[in-house]
Amino acid sequence: MSWALVLVAPPEELEILAADLFERGALGVELQEPGMPLMPGTPPLPEGRGRAIAHFADQAAAIGSATALGAEPPVEIPEEDWNALWRAHHRSLRVSPRAWVYPPWEERPRTGVAVAIEPGMAFGTGSHPTTALCLERCDELLAELPGADVLDVGTGSGVIALLAKKLGAGRVVATENDPVALEVARQGAALNGISGIDWVLTADPGEVSGEFRIVIANILLNTLEELAPAIAPKVSGRLVLSGLLCAQGDAAERAYVAEGLRPLARKEREGWLRVELSRP
Repeated sequence: MSWALVLVAPPEELEILAADLFERGALGVELQEPGMPLMPGTPPLPEGRGRAIAHFADQAAAIGSATALGAEPPVEIPEEDWNALWRAHHRSLRVSPRAWVYPPWEERPRTGVAVAIEPGMAFGTGSHPTTALCLERCDELLAELPGADVLDVGTGSGVIALLAKKLGAGRVVATENDPVALEVARQGAALNGISGIDWVLTADPGEVSGEFRIVIANILLNTLEELAPAIAPKVSGRLVLSGLLCAQGDAAERAYVAEGLRPLARKEREGWLRVELSRP
C-alpha cells in the first residue's frame, strides 16, 4: 500500500512545494496547473490555484508531511493503483521539432533524438509547459547555431542538458544547488549513455568559467532576479528564461536588461511564459 497527500497552492509555489515533498520522502509528485487537462474523475482545481499530489511508501512520512504542511490526512491507496496511475501519466512526449522525452519503461521513439527520463526525484520530464518551452527553444537554437556551448542553470532532472548534448551542443555545463537533483541528473546521463556534460553543484552560476552562446534558466522569478548579475555575464549569444507565469515576464526582462542584455522574444503556453534575450 501507499499513501497519497493532496495539497492546494498558488501555481507559482508548486515547484517549491514539490521539492519540499521529495525531501520529506515522497516517491513522486504530480503537479496540476490551472488550465491543464486533468484525468477523468479528477476534481476541478479551485480558481487560480494548483494542486500537488504526493505519493509516499511510508505512512509515518506521509502523516508527518500532512501535519507539517497543514494538509488533510493522507489517503491510503493500493500499490498497484499507484504504479498504474504513475505510468499512465508519463508517456513519450515530442518536445521539439527534432526531439522526444520518454519514460524508460516505454520503447524509444523511432524518429528523431530521444532522452529517457525517470520521473520522480527532480523537476523536468518535459510535460510541464516551462520545461517544454525551454526544450523547444534549445532545439531551435542548436539548429541555428550547430555545436554551440550550452549552460543549463538549475538543471533539475538534467533533461535540458541531456537533450542539448544529444542535439550536438559543444561544451555543456549544468548547474544545480540540490545535490539529490544533481545525482538524479547524473543517473539520467548514465541511463542514456551520455557523457561529456559538466555537472556542477553550486547555487552561483558565476562560478562556472567562460561564456556560452546559449544559456537556459528554467527557475522561479525571484531566483532569476537574484541571479541576474551572475547569469548575464555568461551569455555571449542567447539567454532563454522560463519558470515564469505570463504576468512575470516584464519583471524577469527588466532584471536582465539592467545587466546589458536586449529583449528578443516571448512565447506563452498554458499560462506560462518563455522570455528570450540576447547579447547586443
